Amino acid sequence: MSSVGPVPMPVVLILACMLLAMAVARLWPSGKEDMPLPSAASMVLDMVLIGLLCGRISFVVLNFTLYREAPWGILQIADGGYHVAVVLLSGLAWGVWRLRQWRPLRARVLTAALVGVLCWAGCGQLLSAWQERQMPLPALQVADLQGGRVDLQQFRGRPLVLNLWATWCGPCRREMPVLATAQRTHADVHFVFLNQGETLAEVQGFLASERLKLGNVLLDEEAAASTVLGVQAYPSTLLFDAEGRLRELHLGELTAAGLEHKLRRLR
Repeated sequence: MSSVGPVPMPVVLILACMLLAMAVARLWPSGKEDMPLPSAASMVLDMVLIGLLCGRISFVVLNFTLYREAPWGILQIADGGYHVAVVLLSGLAWGVWRLRQWRPLRARVLTAALVGVLCWAGCGQLLSAWQERQMPLPALQVADLQGGRVDLQQFRGRPLVLNLWATWCGPCRREMPVLATAQRTHADVHFVFLNQGETLAEVQGFLASERLKLGNVLLDEEAAASTVLGVQAYPSTLLFDAEGRLRELHLGELTAAGLEHKLRRLR
């Protein structure tokens, strides 16, 4: 499973673990207090939001050269551009600072946050292992732009970025220049642009109108790859290692910084 409807599984996992942490904070037994206390669940939520904000800011600052030409990408918060260590440390730091005057809430809020983090880390590992086993590089026969047949298995041996796209998909069209630049820059990585459900004429017309020069543009007129991989939304970008094992799945538009971050982790 790659998503719940259009929502990527990693996002679903984060939301589920955040709700679990908030539930722990809310249901924690409380004694009689001398004064009204703020909501422990709200504090947990604030820790998550502050952490994500700081993690995003640190990523943007360290990768600002990649955002300089397209600053709108800074707002593309779904591109995966976060430093996890910064998210965790800044969320914890804010929580400790906020709880300095609310001693009765410390154990409740910090324990709830710990439960959420451990759940996220454990379930994230399980999800990655499951996807690696259940979503390997498929053995599919597809067509190239010259009418020849191509087996996706021939791209084993080097890391692979497999992009599932369609010409009618706005985010697909917007991210194509980013992927084209990465293909030219990273010669040690295979980039495959596997069109889903469209004809040769439609794909060639799109490439000509956008003046895109891409290698490995392939046609999957039956959208078999989407069916095999369980992909329900475009664009979807799957990153496989040299042995054909899925290392990461990204649903939605990629920015240059987000893609570069994923490629570093792929090697």
